Amino acid sequence: MDAPPPGLTDFALEHMLEPELADEVLSCTPEGHLVVQVRGEAMTRTDGLLLCTDNLVIRPLARRMQGRVVPEVFARLSSLQGDGYLVLAHQGETFHVVRLDGDLCFFVEPFLWAMDPGLLWDVGILPGTRRGDEPIHLVRAAGEGTLAFRAPGRVVSLKVAADRPARVRRGRLVGWVGAVVPWADPTGRFLRCEGEGAVFVWFPPTPAGAGPTP
Repeated sequence: MDAPPPGLTDFALEHMLEPELADEVLSCTPEGHLVVQVRGEAMTRTDGLLLCTDNLVIRPLARRMQGRVVPEVFARLSSLQGDGYLVLAHQGETFHVVRLDGDLCFFVEPFLWAMDPGLLWDVGILPGTRRGDEPIHLVRAAGEGTLAFRAPGRVVSLKVAADRPARVRRGRLVGWVGAVVPWADPTGRFLRCEGEGAVFVWFPPTPAGAGPTP
């Protein structure tokens, strides 16, 4: 005999979303959606918003270049102030939450989704891409804290060493950590990465039922 259905109040308590109990500013739900906790301030994108507490104030984030605030507004990141949380949909992509322990890293701006307010950051443009219609905008982050990035496919890292530079397709670069120096090659289709560190690249997913992408 089937068990009787739970009472509605019991169901509500059993399925209660309680991200404020977590220790981290950034985390993911079991379904892979991003949870951003705001304890005073947080920096995050708001597109893909599923839900949020209604006691948060959202303000445009002043853009920084080389440590200076400039009058432009950072296109995607916003400053959230207050005490609460929001949940952002993965929208078919994959969120990755990572911790910086004094690391210096760079992310291609469209992939970056949220940052711990304790991180130091500013923005710039990848060398060799300023000219043309599609400059590669970067976010540099350093210090102690977490950040979240999202990619449409599997993310892999590629070691770069002084004696082993790497070349990656321009649209696949997610970011890098360490003393890596990427620059656009003359064709504009690839980026040559030199120095010491690791480069993050995303692989396109294989459609269900299809063979490997050539």
